[in-house]
Amino acid sequence: MYSSRTRHNTDVYRKTHNLKVRLHKALSKVPEDQLSDEEHQLKSTIGNLPEIAILQLIYQQKAYEGDSKDHEFSGTSMREHWTSGYEDTKRTLRRRDWIRMPEDGMGLAIHDVHRESEQY
Repeated sequence: MYSSRTRHNTDVYRKTHNLKVRLHKALSKVPEDQLSDEEHQLKSTIGNLPEIAILQLIYQQKAYEGDSKDHEFSGTSMREHWTSGYEDTKRTLRRRDWIRMPEDGMGLAIHDVHRESEQY
């Protein structure tokens, strides 16, 4: 399902962050005098979540690469990997909207040049 632990970890973090945002919105609808001490504490803790932008730069395995890519460090392979990373970085930096921090209330945004149509 996940070819990258990085994507898996950021997906889990995004889901957790979004649940906290939704919980804070729900707790904000409850009158203050009806919240327990624990709920007040929770609301206070999650009330100041930061706006976060994550830019993912994840190597994309080439069709001709096999399982050896994890331990194949020839000069040719390394130059190809470096070039790929350099090109991904240039593509990411061209997306000026990705480099800006999310607006207040947006929460968490994850951007990936290999999934340009997706924004969370």
